[in-house]
Amino acid sequence: MLRVVVLVSGGGTNLQAIIDAVAAGTVTNTQLVGVISNNKGVKGLERAEKAGIPAVCISPKDYENRDLFNEALLKGVDAFAPDLVVLAGFLVKIPEQMVQRYSNRIVNIHPSLIPSFCGVGYYG
Repeated sequence: MLRVVVLVSGGGTNLQAIIDAVAAGTVTNTQLVGVISNNKGVKGLERAEKAGIPAVCISPKDYENRDLFNEALLKGVDAFAPDLVVLAGFLVKIPEQMVQRYSNRIVNIHPSLIPSFCGVGYYG
C-alpha cells in the first residue's frame, strides 16, 4: 500500500479529487495518511478531516525564521512516513533537505498555467 501525504495551501480542490479517486477505487493500492497545510483554517484541512485523514497546519508564521519552519515542515512530513509526497497547490518553496530526503518521491500537481505561472517564485 502506497502511503501518501498531501500538502495544500488553500481550498484543496486537487486534494478532494485525490480523496474521491481513492474512495472510488480509481486510484488503487493507496492510503492517504496525512494532509499538511501552511495556512490555518483553509478548506483543504476541512476536506481532509471530513474524509477522516489526519490534517495539520505547519505555518511559517508560527516560526521565528524560515529555517525553523523548514525543519518543522520536514518533521511533519516525516511523521506520516510517506512513500509519496504530493504537492497539491502547495504555495511554499519546499526545503532542499526535503527534496533530497524524498528524491523521486515528490510530485507537484499545482494547477498553474504554464508558461504564464511557471513557479519560478516557488521553486527557483
